[in-house]
Amino acid sequence: MDIAEELIGRARELQPVIAARAAATEQNRAPLDETIRDLSDAGLFKMLSPKRFGGYELHVDTMTEVCRLIAAACPSTGWVTSFYIGHNWLHAVFPEKSQEEAFAAGPFVLSSGQVAPTAKGKRVAGGFEISGRQGWSSGVAHADWVFFTGIVTAEGEAPHPYMFCVPRAQVEVIDTWHIAGMQGTGSRDVAVDGLFVPDHQAVSFIQLMDGSHPGAQIHANPLYKLPVTTALSFEVMPVIAGALRGAADTFSTIISSRVQSYTGQSYAEKPAAQMRAGRAYALADALDSLARDAARNVVSIDRHLEPIERAQLRMLSSYMTKLACDGVNDIMHGAGGDSFRNGCSLQRYFRDLNVLRTHGGLDIEPTSELYGKVKMGVDIGQIML
Repeated sequence: MDIAEELIGRARELQPVIAARAAATEQNRAPLDETIRDLSDAGLFKMLSPKRFGGYELHVDTMTEVCRLIAAACPSTGWVTSFYIGHNWLHAVFPEKSQEEAFAAGPFVLSSGQVAPTAKGKRVAGGFEISGRQGWSSGVAHADWVFFTGIVTAEGEAPHPYMFCVPRAQVEVIDTWHIAGMQGTGSRDVAVDGLFVPDHQAVSFIQLMDGSHPGAQIHANPLYKLPVTTALSFEVMPVIAGALRGAADTFSTIISSRVQSYTGQSYAEKPAAQMRAGRAYALADALDSLARDAARNVVSIDRHLEPIERAQLRMLSSYMTKLACDGVNDIMHGAGGDSFRNGCSLQRYFRDLNVLRTHGGLDIEPTSELYGKVKMGVDIGQIML
């Protein structure tokens, strides 16, 4: 058995453990310490880390399979797992000195962050000075590093977006994570004020977007030539697919044990319930196929992705999210009133997928507009893909 198959097998073995902790994870508003230990001990976090630092240097196809399985058990845990795996790729495309610092303690790093450039920065001697508060920093509860994205201004230069890599110890974490769904991700706000960031801990966001970042020159593996939006698409697609699969399985279990009050007839015998289950499983199968096909396609490419390919992946991520949200809503409406009780896990999938549907990067309206423009040859101006 090769290491990719072994990691997928370990993720499958962890599924029932993570599912049993899902309610406690939500109550904790962040992944449990024991869950992070289990995922770490299974070697999952280092699958995209470079071999030179002790990682497995696998590709997004393995990541897709692993994160799909974890998300089926608990979408919040799947989301953070996916971020932790994917952000090791992000560390590997920063300058070499940054990589050496990040991986000095071992073959993987736990990092949080987001890509909206809401922080502010200015050039100073030897680096940058950054300030700002950013929300939605998924996984910050256990993070070693935090990625900030912001606009840098310098005299005589146009404003320019950069991503910065900052040690967690230098970041203020603000507990704002009170939300209807994805409660177990611990996606709290983070803030810095006048923090110095050395040159080697910063990368032009435009370079990250087009794949010309330092990692493309440092590592031979095509994995490290991917644009950031392409790599990060595989943080979300398997979570979406896995969450719907978990919801479909939960719906099936509920319906199999539910009986009609007056007749005693099993709901599993009712055509309406059977049709809802059939639609849910068919859609879960389709989402699995979409995520796997996208991953296989990216793995086979040994070049920079064209803008049309990058736009297509962004469109696919948001379209999968809409389909999964529609799918969980359909089965939720046929699962009975008890399924909305806090003790029922189906309502957690329902809340989680509906919250993900509103994620800025998964909003189908801007991504479909962008994809339509690119397909029709309309000038997209300075929009970054």
